[in-house]
Amino acid sequence: MKPCTLIVFVFLFLIAGCGSPRIAQRPDAEIDRNASAAKSAYADGAMESAAMFYQKALNRARLADQPREISRLAYNLAACRAQMQKYPEALELLDEAEFESALSGTGFPEAVLLRAEILRHLGRHSEAAAAAKFGLASLDNEKCGSARFQLQVFLAELACDQNDGRLALQELDKLDPQLLKSSDANVLAKATHARGRALLIEKRANEAAICFDNAAAFDQKGRRYPDMAVALQNAADAYVAAGQRPAAINRYYRAARSLFMCGEKTRAQESFDKARALAQESDDKQMLSALARLKSEIVCGSGSNPVPAKAQAE
Repeated sequence: MKPCTLIVFVFLFLIAGCGSPRIAQRPDAEIDRNASAAKSAYADGAMESAAMFYQKALNRARLADQPREISRLAYNLAACRAQMQKYPEALELLDEAEFESALSGTGFPEAVLLRAEILRHLGRHSEAAAAAKFGLASLDNEKCGSARFQLQVFLAELACDQNDGRLALQELDKLDPQLLKSSDANVLAKATHARGRALLIEKRANEAAICFDNAAAFDQKGRRYPDMAVALQNAADAYVAAGQRPAAINRYYRAARSLFMCGEKTRAQESFDKARALAQESDDKQMLSALARLKSEIVCGSGSNPVPAKAQAE
């Protein structure tokens, strides 16, 4: 799987729980060394390397009988496996992470979200929804606001997957406005993108386009460029539905450029072809010239390595 593919919304787990007491443990240099190497590899999009180092760190934590470290590292390894689309292995690691977190007396809402995401990508939507709802019910409202936010957005995305825009909007309307304002750019991008999807399903194209543009801006701020490109592509589709051709051409062009740069050639070509078709219909010579330059640059640089996505990490 390419690092640029939009798959699951996860982040590397550094501190378990949201308010539970911690168990003091002596640091282990070998665990720290391998975990640090794994985190760097993950940030570079090198999932095979990240998984290898996390596996070494996890084995050391098992040897040292450190439940809190086992939980943390099993989750991070599960995140790598999920990115590599090795979902059964990821689910087994999440079982271990949650079991060990219970032994160490720490909460673990991140594992609930990752499990729900994996079930979603396996097409097990009812199980994914049940996992997310169970996670929401078990959270402390005051101490786990961020986890609650993400699970609520997940339920909205799941409703969009099933073409239920109305339910998605209902889920998004449950978000705490104050928490929304204080959230970081990556979380805001997810929520805004989900609202755009829901609005487009409900045939409110103008509103959807604005949401997708805002989501792209949040992704750009968070340096999640592949996600930004997808948001631009969706914004273009919404502008087409709204009858705003110039805006659609602009977004398709920008999406194609970013997607080509991160190696998503099929999706990039789709946006490129749509931009060119609309530009030809509009006789937009300036855009046709820009598209020709882009195509030439892509052909000349076709042998180069794609720019890796910036992985989200705490």
